[in-house]
Amino acid sequence: MAPSPDPSSSPDEKVFDPHLDQDTVLENLGYQQELKRSFGLLGMIGFSFSIVTSWTALGGVLIVGVESGGPPVMIYSWIGISVVTLAVAYSMAEICSAYPVAGGQYSWVYLLAPPRWARGLSWVTGWFMITGANFILGQANLSNPDYTIERWHTVLVAYLVSVTAAAINIYGPHLLDRISKGAMIWNIVSFFVVIIVILACNDNKQPASFVFHDFQNFTGFGTGFAAILGLLQSAFGM
Repeated sequence: MAPSPDPSSSPDEKVFDPHLDQDTVLENLGYQQELKRSFGLLGMIGFSFSIVTSWTALGGVLIVGVESGGPPVMIYSWIGISVVTLAVAYSMAEICSAYPVAGGQYSWVYLLAPPRWARGLSWVTGWFMITGANFILGQANLSNPDYTIERWHTVLVAYLVSVTAAAINIYGPHLLDRISKGAMIWNIVSFFVVIIVILACNDNKQPASFVFHDFQNFTGFGTGFAAILGLLQSAFGM
């Protein structure tokens, strides 16, 4: 039987005392602190920023928005997708603050899923990294159409990614902090450089009606379906 809640506690009461040491918090979750913490606040911000890097992701799929709705869909879908993404981000942040473990999603799934399904769902979540292996092999196939992707290729690439990530985290965590800071600075500076160069070199400026009103559809589909396709650019960027 689950223990009855303490009537003296309030809904806003923290799970852990904010004055507790981080190692103590981990011990309460059943983990023993073994690795050194080498990331500072700026390094952590840079690490997250370099993973998301929304503007570069949007640039990589810019053609999707241009053909499927044009500037209006690109702008308004960005606003809508941002609102929905914030809801997901706040939920993930709440879970992360309650369970600050290095495993991330697969650890959270194990802790929050029903006990009967916890192990299986956690295992599946951890193996989502295999999509990264498929991406690498897909790039190889794109460069060399004669190359045929086999299932064992995917497994070997997944093992390679796991071993490489483990080696970097064990032997070079101090380098990751510096790389994260450098990546954040590089992304921010390059953003302003690209925007300034485009505005300075482009003599063909469009009116505001083209940006906020004129719907462009070069997909061959109907207007509604083209707009849905245009949403994919913002969704991918976030």
